[in-house]
Amino acid sequence: MPKKKKTDVKLNWKTAYDLMLEREKIKRIPTGTPIDQLIGGGIEEGSVTEFYGEYGSGKSQILFTLSAYVAGELKEDVVFVDCEDTFKPERIREILERRGYPVEEAMKRIHLLQPITVEELTAIFEQIPKDIKPKLLCIDGVTTLFRAEYIGRETLTERQGILRKFLHDLKVWAKQNKVAVAIANQVYEKADATPFTPLEYRELAVGGHSLYHTVDDRIFIRKAKGGTRIAKLVDSSSHPPAERPFKITEKGVEPLESESESA
Repeated sequence: MPKKKKTDVKLNWKTAYDLMLEREKIKRIPTGTPIDQLIGGGIEEGSVTEFYGEYGSGKSQILFTLSAYVAGELKEDVVFVDCEDTFKPERIREILERRGYPVEEAMKRIHLLQPITVEELTAIFEQIPKDIKPKLLCIDGVTTLFRAEYIGRETLTERQGILRKFLHDLKVWAKQNKVAVAIANQVYEKADATPFTPLEYRELAVGGHSLYHTVDDRIFIRKAKGGTRIAKLVDSSSHPPAERPFKITEKGVEPLESESESA
């Protein structure tokens, strides 16, 4: 029996202790809300955090607030990918003004891409200008273009394959460049759900397992009484399931002033 040819691939071995020391150096981008309590203080650089929920639940507002914080407070670049044509510079300006950040200076650090095809979306990693060094990448409507271009069950396998490749490239790029990634996603109603099924398992994120296995932290956003929103950490490899309330104001996403607001 012929000997198997040795591979030229070099494996990068490390101990659990080495990895622990590496992870202690990881920086986080806070949302400035109780959402941070769910994920250890904020979104990790090199990780992908998904916010999913129904229309109007506050997903885009979370991304707007994160973008304003990074550009205004941290004075770092942001890449914002708007797949749903919902990006409003007026809203970004309002958040920056209300938080006391230099508006023009901060807005020039937020770099917008509005792809209209899957091909344009998947080309993002190759075409970010070299003078832009983002600390945050936001994708609003991460599965929208895939659903628009690949219609019908006969295209499902092809769609999921391309989506899976894109998400893999996204994760690798984020880790290599130490960029925090926040994505917003749509939901669909689970066919066999009952009235007793918890809402976060009745309204599922579009993308299926292709998305679930890529995301580090998955947070379900829902509306509650009096304009309050609830963020629930549904799945994470690092943190236990939990939920926290927040609100949306002129300053973006904020903590509640009192616990009574969430009652």
